[in-house]
Amino acid sequence: MDLRSRFKNSATTHQSGLRLAGITAALMAFVCLGTASSRAEDIAKGKAAYVRQCAICHTIDKGGANAFGPNLFGIVGRKAATVPDYNYSRAFQMAANWVWDEGLLRPWISLPGTMVPGNKMAVFQGVAERDRDDIVAYLAAQK
Repeated sequence: MDLRSRFKNSATTHQSGLRLAGITAALMAFVCLGTASSRAEDIAKGKAAYVRQCAICHTIDKGGANAFGPNLFGIVGRKAATVPDYNYSRAFQMAANWVWDEGLLRPWISLPGTMVPGNKMAVFQGVAERDRDDIVAYLAAQK
């Protein structure tokens, strides 16, 4: 086999590998970020779950004070790490370059330490999947 044939075969194999890697990455992103609950969210159940699991560290009243965690009123649509007078961890301040939406809140309340290692909420074990979507619906309704 001459050098030209070897290079052509190598390039074709490399391009196929890149194409497969791209397809795999897109599929993983869809599975990880695009999954949704098979049931409809319930704001009333979300409020109850919020009180049970979140209210110990967060307030949610308009203009309410911060607690161990920041006030969550109006979180959907707000840039991360911008609640006035809240002392965010350095790790969170460095990483928080997004605007909160329902799609980001779901993984955040499930696994905050995985999303931003070293943040203050990383000590929290996460919200059960059965409550997660309801809590997100409740948070989104607080505006």
